[in-house]
Amino acid sequence: MMSINHLPSRPEHAPSIEGRPSAAAVRIDPAIWSGGPDRDWSRSLWRRLDERLLQWSANWQAKVTTPKNIPPVAMATFKNQSDAAIFEAFALAAISGNARWDRISAVQSQLAEPFQDFSPHRFAELSDQYIDERIVPWFRQRRAGSARLPKVLRLLRGSADLLRSRKDGDARTFLMAAGAQAEGSPEEMAVLLGTDTRFKMPGFGIALAAEALRLLGCDLCKPDRHVLRAIAAWQVVTFKNWPAGEFAAPQARTPELLATMLAVRQLALANGVSTSYATSVIWLAGAVSGARMTNHGLDSLRPSPACPSSS
Repeated sequence: MMSINHLPSRPEHAPSIEGRPSAAAVRIDPAIWSGGPDRDWSRSLWRRLDERLLQWSANWQAKVTTPKNIPPVAMATFKNQSDAAIFEAFALAAISGNARWDRISAVQSQLAEPFQDFSPHRFAELSDQYIDERIVPWFRQRRAGSARLPKVLRLLRGSADLLRSRKDGDARTFLMAAGAQAEGSPEEMAVLLGTDTRFKMPGFGIALAAEALRLLGCDLCKPDRHVLRAIAAWQVVTFKNWPAGEFAAPQARTPELLATMLAVRQLALANGVSTSYATSVIWLAGAVSGARMTNHGLDSLRPSPACPSSS
């Protein structure tokens, strides 16, 4: 991990999977994100967040299972992943986006059964009838389903079709091609998997794609609603559309999601922790199963003066 004494001074210096600059960062409108908070401001914010979480639970750190330190992941690492391991990450990310995580984690060790031993080829061949009559009831019997589960599983079937082995490659080949297109940036890779016509995974937006990459060992932020609420409240990123409401999240566009991911990376670097760990801590502050902080409560953590840019 980069030393906090060498915090990047410009957004285009955001670290990537292989340590190269992120091409995506330089394309962000400065009106949305001007380079992220500086080190002192970031450390002050992190101290305030820690104090607030201690008020909620003296043992809050034990609730964060994400490692504090995650080594950079080279694209070549995807060569060592089996198709099953890759599909497992995407399947888990897909269903976690529409159900309570505590219920998903309770059945995580059993998921090979409904997901056909995580074979993308076998899952891609399933019929609508099989999904509706066998897989959906499996989840509902274990109280791990959701109203959108049938649609989620159908879309995941499309993603399995993209990942299964063909003459032109397999899941590893697919991910390595996306990583090459992203020029090594895990953040831009999540954008490609969530939006790009060549790499778009059915049913996956940027946040779920980022979660799948995190499950595969990449160190990046999943910009979910609680992370978006916090980053907006701390005025690190400017969102065009942020509805009123104590728990309302910004309706983020692609550049705003990308800026959020890079901003959390900057915050993590300043405090000597992994980006994934910082994401989990911020999520815990806002989640129903965590401290459940309101937008006003998150705003109260913001050091004064307002977030200064590191650029």
